[in-house]
Amino acid sequence: MALGLAELGILLQLVPFGARDAHLLPPAMQDTLAALERQRVDPERSVVCQFLPGHEVSLEVYGRSRLARVMWDADKLPAGWSEVCGLLDEVWVPSEFNREVFAASGVDGQKLKVMPPGIDTRRFHPKVEPLPIPQKRGFNFLSVLEWSQRKAPDILLRAFLAEFKADEDVALILKAGSPPNLRVDVMPRLVAFVEREAGLPLEKAPAIIVVQEPLPYCEMPRLYRAADAFVLPSRGEAYGRSYMEALASECPVIASRWSGQLDFLNDQNSYFVECKTVPVPADVDVELYAGRHWAEPDVEQLRHLLRHVFTHRAEARALAARGRRDLVTGWDWDVVLPRWSAEFERLLA
Repeated sequence: MALGLAELGILLQLVPFGARDAHLLPPAMQDTLAALERQRVDPERSVVCQFLPGHEVSLEVYGRSRLARVMWDADKLPAGWSEVCGLLDEVWVPSEFNREVFAASGVDGQKLKVMPPGIDTRRFHPKVEPLPIPQKRGFNFLSVLEWSQRKAPDILLRAFLAEFKADEDVALILKAGSPPNLRVDVMPRLVAFVEREAGLPLEKAPAIIVVQEPLPYCEMPRLYRAADAFVLPSRGEAYGRSYMEALASECPVIASRWSGQLDFLNDQNSYFVECKTVPVPADVDVELYAGRHWAEPDVEQLRHLLRHVFTHRAEARALAARGRRDLVTGWDWDVVLPRWSAEFERLLA
């Protein structure tokens, strides 16, 4: 987004916040971003735009206009977020789902603007060379997720382990990481879950392949192309970047029918797991979600969809091809960035 806005003539000064994985980006991109960090603008004549969670947005910075691009994944904002948003000139959110959540939580609707993310459909493309995955099977589901309750690895594993047998030519590839604030060691938790849920050691269960190491940005499209379908029964998404990346790669998608991904996923381009809205459990691993509601995907329907996609492969590929066309015409950065540029120019006029 930053690179595209700079190319469109918006003068940017980037101020990084928190830890970064810049080494995962191509060197040329790192160099350009570093140059934008060194660039200086006059705050009194500039828009200050913070891309942060609501509780980390600073009210001590000033400019011609103050706005924040904020995201949230449950039905109600955490305590204090709406008050912070009320002190800003505008609040940009990534989806209609977030616009509804912020408004229902007390944020003035006049300040809310849906500013969708984009996807580089030339980088995420069906003709990319697949990433080699040791021990792949004839058919491979992929899930890209953080090991957290919101991402629902328990729902995914429960459905996969119940639906498939060890001797079937199918695998679940998990690109599983630990959220920075949880420091989860994924493998012990995975092994314990499989042994408890399936009553089997991991090596005797249906094939599960874990990719834990960070992948450079240029390798992520190859990961999606290594799979035959993407599945993520998430309990809530602000917009669902991994769904977008998978569909741009023409990888059939199985998603939850709830939250931000419904802006670009539909019944003509994806498969949906029905959900009910439930209270977030009191022992939730991220305290900010306590007292809120999110989705609980239907495990039995997910089982059915996994089997359906495994069996009806041509149908799944046709839906994915339609989904890629939808993203190219409506969500590519070439489509989205001019809108972002126009909004900044409006505030700077």
